[in-house]
Amino acid sequence: MTERTTRIAPGATSRLCRLLLAGLLCLLLTDSAAAAYHSRYINRLIYNSVEDLHEFNDNLRLTRQLSAMANQKSPATIEEEVLAKLDIVIEKVEVVLDMFPNNLAITVRILKDRATVSSVYRQKYNRRVDYVAYYSLSENTIYFSARDASIRVVAHEIAHAIVDHFFEVRPPYNMHELMAQFAEKHVTD
Repeated sequence: MTERTTRIAPGATSRLCRLLLAGLLCLLLTDSAAAAYHSRYINRLIYNSVEDLHEFNDNLRLTRQLSAMANQKSPATIEEEVLAKLDIVIEKVEVVLDMFPNNLAITVRILKDRATVSSVYRQKYNRRVDYVAYYSLSENTIYFSARDASIRVVAHEIAHAIVDHFFEVRPPYNMHELMAQFAEKHVTD
């Protein structure tokens, strides 16, 4: 028997290992926190740090009535509390708009701040913006700044998702925006 040996170029193994490790870290940092967290309307809740999620939750102050409804779900974790609040806001926006789309299931991504939201938007659409949140139709995902979250911002973006899922043909942009602004204004009524 002849023994075969394969020569690997110097440094190739370490480069391959670094590349694999970097890819693994990217996967873990982007979606690992989202894997198990979903609710009636949210199919994935994604966040980069628990601190961001806490800040988002603290800034998402519901009215007394909406807060009571969210607490009826008896959330045990921060993820469950955020999902309960988001579900309640979704249901309120559906009532405000009088639109109840079938099978509404969206992804929510919580980012650190406005700069991070704007950076993600720029990477995806190659446009500079100064957004605290946005709804991506193509991804069926709402991106929120944890630092700038509020019930009105959340209602506005959720309204975009609801309108998008309600109509078979998407309304013109100005109509879409008017409905989102209406929901934002009346979510606390």
